[in-house]
Amino acid sequence: MRSNSFFQKAGLIVLSVLLSLFILEMVLRIIYPAQTHYLVWQPGLQHKFFPDTGILGGLKSATSFTINRCGLRTDTNDLRNGPDLFESSLAEEKNAGAKYYLCIGASTTEGLYLDDSSTWPAQFARAAKASGDSAFKFIGNLAKSGCTMRENYIQLKYCVPQYKRINTVFVMGGLNDMTRRLSQDTSYVPGFEFTPQIEDSFVNTIFLKQGRGQGNTWWRRSALFYLIQNAYHRSKPLSVEWMLQDNTGEIYSIWRKNRQHALSFLDTLPDMTAALDEYGRIINLMIDEAQKQKLRIIFINESAIWKDSMPEIEINKLWQGGIGKFQKESGHVYYSPKALRHGLELYNQKLSSVCAARGVEVIDIDSKLPHDLSVFYDDCHFTNEGARQIGNVVYSAIRRP
Repeated sequence: MRSNSFFQKAGLIVLSVLLSLFILEMVLRIIYPAQTHYLVWQPGLQHKFFPDTGILGGLKSATSFTINRCGLRTDTNDLRNGPDLFESSLAEEKNAGAKYYLCIGASTTEGLYLDDSSTWPAQFARAAKASGDSAFKFIGNLAKSGCTMRENYIQLKYCVPQYKRINTVFVMGGLNDMTRRLSQDTSYVPGFEFTPQIEDSFVNTIFLKQGRGQGNTWWRRSALFYLIQNAYHRSKPLSVEWMLQDNTGEIYSIWRKNRQHALSFLDTLPDMTAALDEYGRIINLMIDEAQKQKLRIIFINESAIWKDSMPEIEINKLWQGGIGKFQKESGHVYYSPKALRHGLELYNQKLSSVCAARGVEVIDIDSKLPHDLSVFYDDCHFTNEGARQIGNVVYSAIRRP
C-alpha cells in the first residue's frame, strides 16, 4: 500500500509539473508570438544623414537612408512599396528569366552615408536600366556595418528563403573577417564551427526581435526555450557588436585620432592560417546553402586604399587595423597599410581559390579600382564615385553577352 501511495504521489507531482509547464508555455506563446520574418532593418525606416564632407570626402552633404516594406534598402522601383518579395514571381516573369538580386555584406555594401541612389547596388540598377536589360527587375540591399562572413552566412540561411522572388545573391566580404582577426590578436580562438547553439546566438543577436524563432526541433520552437535562450545570449553574445554611427560622421575623426596616437605600427601579420581556413569553410557553407535554395551566388572581393607606400593625405584618413578596442580608446597598436594590404590580398586569394574549386563566380573589384581618395573616403568605404565604379564593374561582369 505504501509503495502504491508513493507512486501515486510521484505521478501527481509529475502531472502537476507538466501541467504547469504547459500553462506557462501557453501564456508565454501569447506574450511571445511566433516570428514572422527574419529582418535586419525595420520595414519603412527612413533617416537623413548630413555627412561632414571635410571628414567624409566624396559624399553629398545630405543623404537619405530608406528601408522598404520588405526590410531592404533599395533604389529600385518604389522605395516604400516596390514588389512584394515575400510572394513568388509571376509565371510570365519566371518564363522571361526575370532577375531579382539581393546583396549581402557589411558596411562597404550597406553604404550608410551614401544616398539611397548612390550605393553600389543602386548604381548596378542604374547600369542595368541604361543598358536596356529587360530581365532586370530588382536589387535589394541587406548589408549592415560590422558583419563578417559568419553573420552573412546566417543572413543567407535565414533571411533569403523568405524573399521568394530573389534568384541571385551577391556577397561582398572578407575585410571585416581580417580586421576582426587582427583586433583579437592572441585572444583569437581557431576552429570556429557553427552548432545549433551558436546559430541561436547569431539569430538572437543580428535580427530584429519579433518573437519566437523557428527551430528545427519542437523544444527549440517553444516559448519557454526562447525566453531562456534570450536571457543566456544577452549575457554571452557571440555575434557582432553593432557600432553606432552619428549623423555627420564625426565619429570618424575620433577613430582617426586614435590611430594617429597609436603605440606602434606593425608591418608583419600574425599567423593567419587558422583564420583563413575558417573563412574558406564559411564560404563553402554559403555555397552549399545557396545551392540548397537554388540560388545563383556571386561573390565580390573587397578593396581598400591600403598600399605599401601612401601619401600623408591618405594616411590621415585611415582608422582601421588596430588591436583590441581601438575604436573606443586610444593607445593601441595598429598594423601598417603595407601589412593590411597583404592581409586583404590573402583573404581575396582564399575567396578566389575556394570559388574556383566549387565553380562559383567571383567578381574582382580590387584590381579594377584606383586605390586613392577618389574611390575611398577612409580605409575601405566608398565615395559616390567609388560606388558608381563598382556598380558598373559588377554589372559588366554578370551581363550576358
